[in-house]
Amino acid sequence: VEAAMEKYRQGKDIYVVGCTNVGKSTFINQLINRSSGTEDAITTSYFPGTTLGFIEIPLDQQTSLFDTPGIVNRNQLVHYVNDKDLKLITPRKELKPKIYQLNNQQTLFFGGFCRLDFEKGKRQSFICYFSNHLMIHRTKLENADQFYESHVGELLQPPSKETKEQLPNLVPHTFKVRAEKNDVVIPGLGWFTISEGDITITVHAPKGIQIVLRPALI
Repeated sequence: VEAAMEKYRQGKDIYVVGCTNVGKSTFINQLINRSSGTEDAITTSYFPGTTLGFIEIPLDQQTSLFDTPGIVNRNQLVHYVNDKDLKLITPRKELKPKIYQLNNQQTLFFGGFCRLDFEKGKRQSFICYFSNHLMIHRTKLENADQFYESHVGELLQPPSKETKEQLPNLVPHTFKVRAEKNDVVIPGLGWFTISEGDITITVHAPKGIQIVLRPALI
């Protein structure tokens, strides 16, 4: 990484930029640790907005690497949850993927934040990558609306009661996925992988959260 930085920066400063809470400071800490052995040179936190100003790390006598304040992206779930829930949905160690075999007309709830409806397609695996503290629950699609109303904030948690009251209503996003090995990303929460494709799904997420379909990372 260090060699690539030197090659592409061409003697200029480097600025690390991006949305809040995506790990910019953690990335820089890893660079510093690899080059000097110093651990946790920059303060990191689960909470968005920890880096309040530019942090300068000298590269040589003329140039520096800058850690920058995060850009607020309201399409991410982290901006709608309280501190307690943020700790639960932010992974603190390596994610352990959870695999669910679903028939069509079944639903997966990711806590009370998001819902996957498998509407059409043959039985297949959905591989889920979320915080290990997030409860995942399977039910029949025909029961999903009532199940959510009865159990959000209890069996379906997080969210906590405080977050539930300020969370936007869930709205549906329907995808017809033809190819195999695609990820559906819920920004600020995690993602699940569609194994085989040729299916129709609907993802229910808080209004304003942008659901993304991409080729599978893993």
